[in-house]
Amino acid sequence: MVATRAPVLVVGAGVAGLSAAVWLARRGHRVTVRESSSAPGGLLEPVHFEGGEYDRGSHRIHREALPFLRDRLPAEGWVERPRRGMLVLSGRQAGYPLSPLSFARALGPETAARMALGWLLRPRRWARFRSWERDRRSDASERDEGYERFVLSRVGTAAYESFYRPYVEKVWGIDPTELSVSVARQRFSSSAPVSRVLSSRRDESFWYPVKGMGGLIDGLMKEAYALGVAVETGVSVDTHSLREWPSVLHTGPLESVSNTAGMSRRGLYLLHLRFAGAPTDEVDTWYVPGGESWFGRVSRPAAFTGGRTDRSSTVLALEIPEGRWGRGRDFLGQLDVIRGQLMEAGIVRGEAALLGAKQTFVGGVYPEYRRGWVASWSEAMASVASLGNVYMAGRQGLFLHCNIDHAVAIALAAAEHLSDGVAVERWVESASRWLDVKVRD
Repeated sequence: MVATRAPVLVVGAGVAGLSAAVWLARRGHRVTVRESSSAPGGLLEPVHFEGGEYDRGSHRIHREALPFLRDRLPAEGWVERPRRGMLVLSGRQAGYPLSPLSFARALGPETAARMALGWLLRPRRWARFRSWERDRRSDASERDEGYERFVLSRVGTAAYESFYRPYVEKVWGIDPTELSVSVARQRFSSSAPVSRVLSSRRDESFWYPVKGMGGLIDGLMKEAYALGVAVETGVSVDTHSLREWPSVLHTGPLESVSNTAGMSRRGLYLLHLRFAGAPTDEVDTWYVPGGESWFGRVSRPAAFTGGRTDRSSTVLALEIPEGRWGRGRDFLGQLDVIRGQLMEAGIVRGEAALLGAKQTFVGGVYPEYRRGWVASWSEAMASVASLGNVYMAGRQGLFLHCNIDHAVAIALAAAEHLSDGVAVERWVESASRWLDVKVRD
């Protein structure tokens, strides 16, 4: 395709940046992509482990995903898989997505009874629980009552202490009183408990690239090259060099451009473990919010593609949030403890031998939504807007905790604003609606 519009620099070769680059190139722009890492992919860059390529955690394309993503690969490049998740809480397992019965089972009879009794004795608490989805949309910059108070007033102490509090402490390592009400949209805090739990949706499915998320990146790269997009890896971009381009679509961290205080992120440690045989159930992902284990989520990569190439062993991917650990922790020296926690959770059964392990640290996964963060976000976006030519987009660019399809939708919307010559200030106004994005597990 011959370039007929102004050149554009896209910063970041993750799924958002590459999607925007393809869209802009198809629109007639001459596009250059610069990625600071040595390889494209961002959070979707595969981990190489014992001759195979594995995702950096549990990734999936939800049913609500944009057709744009599915069009990047041929039809035979995708598989639709049923959700087979499991919530693990204090040794109890319950099917996930949750139904009313499984939610009660996960909490345990005593906690479930105390929560139900609290609703009966305090009708206002039940009314607040039912209005969770509406109330979480309140402007956190003006009426941020905080995560702890928001949740306690809707589920009571018993459920909060056993289910909600342990998860946020595990992920962020921060006192829940310091966290924003915005965290009530995050995983396990159940952004919409009424619609999520009471609806009893058990027929959910997801799309997944047969060759893994790395295959999706390969598809985007192939199309980008065919459209004449120049992709440069191992190249950092500073604020000064951004001014050299007529337009920039930036999917790197917002704080790296704005230098605004009060914005930080937590990462996670990713452990890939290979066990002998098949010591697990036919589950794709286990969610473990409680403090009894170090990991918050465990996935079985073979369940995503629907096939198994080696029945003699099973690979599990464990996600240990940075949270209370900080950087520089070596979990490979504590595999016996981790294996014991997997057995206590009922994820691994028997005396399956551990054949291999690899640790990878993935930074910038969880934005720290402390109380008042929206004001910092607005300040950061205003700082970027003052440059006049930079459109922030994607998960990292807008300081979001969101799904893959959200990140791509944001990048395409930013690309359209940029291509149409809409002022950056107008894009900032439009981008603010994504602050209310609801994460789907």
